[in-house]
Amino acid sequence: METAEIKEIIRDLITEIAEDMEVDEEKITDSAHLVEDMDLDSMALLEVLASMEKKFSISIPESEFTQLTSIDKCTETVEKYLAEKV
Repeated sequence: METAEIKEIIRDLITEIAEDMEVDEEKITDSAHLVEDMDLDSMALLEVLASMEKKFSISIPESEFTQLTSIDKCTETVEKYLAEKV
């Protein structure tokens, strides 16, 4: 799976969660900080993590949780764990 495809899937997941929390669409960018810029709370972040794990059939350890700060960082993390599955 290509980086652009992974990023698009993650962007869609985060956009859906952010819209549920009534985040302005213009705040949702690949480099925007999920908490500081998009105002996502810890429950929303857990939902992002669970959604990524389910969508990509990977397991992301809790130690990585603090690294999931943007769509770009989420993409890097998913790529890392997808590569380990091969």
